[in-house]
Amino acid sequence: MMEQVLLSENFLEREIISRDLISFFDYVRIPDPPPFGSGTAVFEPWPHILRLHKAVESVAPGRTLPHLKARKLGVTSYFEARFVWMAQFRKGSFLPVISQGEVEAKKVIADCRFIWDHLPEHLRTALLVDNATTITFKDGGTIHAFPATSKAGRSYTGTEVLVDEADFHSEFESSYNALLPLIQDSGGKMFVVSTANPDVLDSPFRQLYQNADNRFFLGYFERPNRTDRTYLQALELASDVARFEKENPKNEHEALAPPRTRAFFDVDSIEQMDVDLIPPRDILRGLVSVWQYPVTAGRYIIGADTAWGKTGSYNCATVVDWQTGNQVAELHGRLHPDEMAQEVIDLHKMYNHAYMGLERAGEGQERDGDSVVVVDKVQQMLQECSCRNRLYYHDRNTGTPTTPGWQTDGKTRPVMLAEFAEAIRNRLIVIRCREGIGELLSFIRNEQGRPQAAKGAYDDRVMAYALAWQMRKYASFTSLSPTRKVFVPTSF
Repeated sequence: MMEQVLLSENFLEREIISRDLISFFDYVRIPDPPPFGSGTAVFEPWPHILRLHKAVESVAPGRTLPHLKARKLGVTSYFEARFVWMAQFRKGSFLPVISQGEVEAKKVIADCRFIWDHLPEHLRTALLVDNATTITFKDGGTIHAFPATSKAGRSYTGTEVLVDEADFHSEFESSYNALLPLIQDSGGKMFVVSTANPDVLDSPFRQLYQNADNRFFLGYFERPNRTDRTYLQALELASDVARFEKENPKNEHEALAPPRTRAFFDVDSIEQMDVDLIPPRDILRGLVSVWQYPVTAGRYIIGADTAWGKTGSYNCATVVDWQTGNQVAELHGRLHPDEMAQEVIDLHKMYNHAYMGLERAGEGQERDGDSVVVVDKVQQMLQECSCRNRLYYHDRNTGTPTTPGWQTDGKTRPVMLAEFAEAIRNRLIVIRCREGIGELLSFIRNEQGRPQAAKGAYDDRVMAYALAWQMRKYASFTSLSPTRKVFVPTSF
């Protein structure tokens, strides 16, 4: 009788767990090898693991989840436990794992086998195939591990696919494109997971991650009991600081930032800005972030990269307090030149008729003259404005200026960027925009030493900020007689 009751309870428990991965976690044990471990450890569904689970569950059929993370957060164990659960309870499921190399692929299978081996007997489904790269469950599914190659998993159909440590795969781009049909044809999901590779500036994985609207990040401090003290203790033991920072990033910006030796702007200053970030007070029209509204008698400057395109570059105009160097507002989007001109004028009027430096089409810019259109339209609109004069002219020293806007070329670009970099280093300017901080960190010196955005990154905000800083030298806040149509700006 007792045996029948136990069998009934075991059957009921198995049915419940087959429908709920979170309940399955209660029985998961993972390897904890000596000398520091005891051999076996209880899998801990920490809060960040539950957030990861929610993100995984929300991935739509045929889509991917790019996940950037610090090391030793239990993420790989989560996916191994998930795949064991699915392979046991989802008949016909096929679960490929693409690892960095053959050794790593075999370790995933060994870990999955370990999890299965340490389950209660009534929760273990019999194995039909059990070798170094594959485990298959009776009336269930298969977990198969592949080393990363351009052909890994190509001939299969995946229920869910895990690409582990993707930023270290030399053939990630071709492998990823080969894997996509596996999930798109079957309505499956792909999870592309990695720490940041400290040896690369740009990579297809990072571009995939940065362009994804559902990207998911977990940093060093997500794991319980990690503190500033544990971080510093670990850092002191590290033989390679750059590698340590990439493996243990505190935030997304730090994970994606180039090595300090290649960064154009001072990383410490930017990271301090990141620590001090505050959210915007308001978002106006879905385009303008406002951190501080204008104060009476306040003086402001606007720097604007007025590029326009349906894809590629964005429009950006930043407003900076002329006296403090604090960013107070920012316009960012993809606007038609007419819309951009109107938005710039609106910002100009809103911020006490701010002095404007608007970029004209310059070096290396494929804009078909659109940025010139914007600055010319703004010049026309200023004729109806009471200030009229608060616009920088490229030919301002000629006595009769006729060319509005700042020309970025081989002479002006190095100067504006160098002076802006000095302002960042000396903390004379404060950027409030989180995405702007990211652009500053991804702005690098290329192999030839030329400053530019890293591959896959943008520099619209960087150029707008640098231009705003230049305008501090030229800004004039005097008024004109309403009869005059042209004004030669002078330094304030």
